[in-house]
Amino acid sequence: MIVQITTPLLELWRIDGEFTNQPHAHDSEYQITMPVHGNCQFTQENKEYRLNGGEALIQHPGEHHSFTAAGTTGLLIFKIRQEGMGSSKLGPAVEWQVKQQFDPMQLNRYFCNWTAALMGSDPCDRLIREQTEIQVIEYLTATMNGSKLPSLCYSASTKPDTGKGHHLHQVLDYIHSHYREEISVDTLAGIAMQSRYHFIRLFKSATGETPYQYVLKLRMREAMHLLRTSQTSVTDIALSLGYSSTSPFYRAFAKTYGVRPEQCRSRVVRR
Repeated sequence: MIVQITTPLLELWRIDGEFTNQPHAHDSEYQITMPVHGNCQFTQENKEYRLNGGEALIQHPGEHHSFTAAGTTGLLIFKIRQEGMGSSKLGPAVEWQVKQQFDPMQLNRYFCNWTAALMGSDPCDRLIREQTEIQVIEYLTATMNGSKLPSLCYSASTKPDTGKGHHLHQVLDYIHSHYREEISVDTLAGIAMQSRYHFIRLFKSATGETPYQYVLKLRMREAMHLLRTSQTSVTDIALSLGYSSTSPFYRAFAKTYGVRPEQCRSRVVRR
């Protein structure tokens, strides 16, 4: 089984079972390859490696590599554009050690969360895509730089920077005015006068939610209000809230309320 998800800055791969590829190189991408379980034989720049669960190899741009995985192997592969690594506060254009160690259970759990977030959302939703890219890149670079607590683990108990409180209020005002439209992390971070990486931690610390979770909550509340107080069609409600089609809207609504939108309207009509 092969799962592949691509965003402007990332490719996320999960390969389960036997797999072999040919020697190749990526001109402008870093690659991180790690077995979650089992092992694989890896060739990089004519050097042989055997990777077991949790052992990862870093392929810098331009390095030739190939690998062979047995039928019992589960592999995670991350490809990150150079501009993505360069934009991380933890990941400037550095030469990391070729061999790295990750917690395979933790990384596999995060991988499932990242792919679920991307696959379950509207493909056109820029905010969830950018937010997930930031989380992936920051987790990987923090681990490779030896951080004891990869900064994906945004702690809601961390005290917010009260000096940025005014800017955070401006961010919230902007979100409440524009949650029906496309919102980017860079726009919100610019209002907060923070880097995109610092901004997400600041926002989660102050609100208990990521920017996307906050926007999604506002959209779902508005959807419920429209369903109960108007005869606007579900399709028009979805489009008015910034969704490109009804499918991602239905998924988000069902995940939030546990029912389909029509069921909420039906309950009101029967009263």
